[in-house]
Amino acid sequence: MKSEYAGLSEFLIQIKNFNYHDSKILAQNFDFELEREAILLANVLSEVELYHIELNLNNNIQNPLALCLNKLAFGYNSLYTRPYDTQSFKVFNDVYVFAKENNFQELEKFALISILEVYSFELLQTNEEMLLYLERLKNIKKDNADEYHYKMNLLHFSLRDIFLDIKVDDNFFLKFDSLMTNFSASHKFWPNYHSSKAVYQETKKQYAKAEENYFNAINFIKNEKFLRYIKFRSFIRIAEIKKKLIKPRLALRYIDSASIYKNQMDSVRSNYYLNYYYSSAYAMLGDYELGYRKFRKADSLKTFIDYERNANEISALNIKYQTAEKEKQILEEKQRAQTNRNWLIVATLALVFGAGIAILVQKNTTKKRKLAEQETLLKQERVDNLLKQQELVSVDAMIEGQEKERQRVANELHDDLGSLMATIKLHFSNVKGKDKDSALKQAQSLLEEAYQKVRGIAHSKNSGVMSSQGLLPAVKKMAQVISETNALEVSVEDFGMGERMENSLELSLFRTIQELVANAIKHAEATKLNIQISQYDDNLNIIIEDNGKGFNRSKLDKSKTGMGLTNIEKRIEHLEGNFTIDSVLGKGTSIIIDIPV
Repeated sequence: MKSEYAGLSEFLIQIKNFNYHDSKILAQNFDFELEREAILLANVLSEVELYHIELNLNNNIQNPLALCLNKLAFGYNSLYTRPYDTQSFKVFNDVYVFAKENNFQELEKFALISILEVYSFELLQTNEEMLLYLERLKNIKKDNADEYHYKMNLLHFSLRDIFLDIKVDDNFFLKFDSLMTNFSASHKFWPNYHSSKAVYQETKKQYAKAEENYFNAINFIKNEKFLRYIKFRSFIRIAEIKKKLIKPRLALRYIDSASIYKNQMDSVRSNYYLNYYYSSAYAMLGDYELGYRKFRKADSLKTFIDYERNANEISALNIKYQTAEKEKQILEEKQRAQTNRNWLIVATLALVFGAGIAILVQKNTTKKRKLAEQETLLKQERVDNLLKQQELVSVDAMIEGQEKERQRVANELHDDLGSLMATIKLHFSNVKGKDKDSALKQAQSLLEEAYQKVRGIAHSKNSGVMSSQGLLPAVKKMAQVISETNALEVSVEDFGMGERMENSLELSLFRTIQELVANAIKHAEATKLNIQISQYDDNLNIIIEDNGKGFNRSKLDKSKTGMGLTNIEKRIEHLEGNFTIDSVLGKGTSIIIDIPV
């Protein structure tokens, strides 16, 4: 194990310095299991959110060091693709505890850097618990790379939370500048340093220096995927400087540049920032309507971000508590072992035997009680599962009945009414003198139109949400069919759409989306329409946005038949959800639906 420690330490030093190519060469000297997990970690770190292979924890790994690397790779992949998931914090913390227990300091340092990376993703940005990890890194740092990570995290947390007692001033940067001279001009530490220093200069209103450092960071980055986020951050901050200098048009240009480098796997948070900064820039230009729309959209996305952030804070505190309990348990076990050795020397065999009998009796009683409680819980779970299965059977039967009825109506339209109208068309065609009679020609034209509408209704019989399909695939299929007509470009974005919902709910939502899209086609005169469907835990958010002519809802004719916006709103209220319309004449329409699922 000690020889593996030495080889893995050198690998981790290369990883810590962002030398992913060199780290993979070192990994070729490991045994098969350790080499595989080491290369996986290097690939995840170099590809970040663009690493498209789905990762799962592999608990079948025999080598404990290889298992630690697997947990690190899984944690970073989760952090980059699902930053609101608490798995990253948990697995990084597992590696940290293992490294401390086995006195593997290089692994402990990298685990600490990984945990601090979770904080830097703004998930727990005001939690003072992170100072404990930062203090531990300070105590065990050895080389220049350790010092860089320590100072960079110190800087990030100071800039982010003014209530933390961290002193960052010009003297701090004099020392940081001195540290950076130890790294070559091509070292990958430089972009983050330039960009982070620029943030500090912004706080001092040194806008010219800050802008220069942001551009230094941007120009340094070529095709390094793991540095894309710095370009996004730098362009956003340059845009903010331009707004402070009352140059909103330049600000919009740099926000557009930032959008090119947004995190594709975390579109909710990236789109929140873009819409937030767009809103203030448009407001400065006097386009208050567009600014307000962007703000509304950002506010809707922020609801999800706040929910995820609060959930993560609670989960992280729980993990911290469990870790503290585990460390306490380790200490207690060591103390207990020493006490037991002394007890064996001074205690009599009879007393030890009596204590053993008492412990066995207590454990046996506790075990019986726990078994009884577990049996009661299992019975209740079986009852709950049976009720749930019965409910699902009823819902499936209802959905199947609805779809069969649609099929029956469509068949009757096609086979009966369609055939009858076709026969009437044939008789019309055989009428003599039809070319001279304008009324007859008009009647024939109307008959043809009616015939085509009946065929259209019949042929749309399979447009529903089938039990084997699901809401998201059905919406995407509908968007594809509409887009192929070239009359309207329909795009679909989704976030967090994992497991299927109840069939009846999916069918109701699909019919609602289908009707709203149909309204846009018939009335909006739009060329583009975007559908966003986002889900997390018990919340579903749907945004349907077009670039059409907009409308004034207060002037709509409420006497018209059909589903209508009012009926759609009642349907959403029946689902205990919220239905919001944001439409501006000449600017388009946004419809936001929030429902519990």
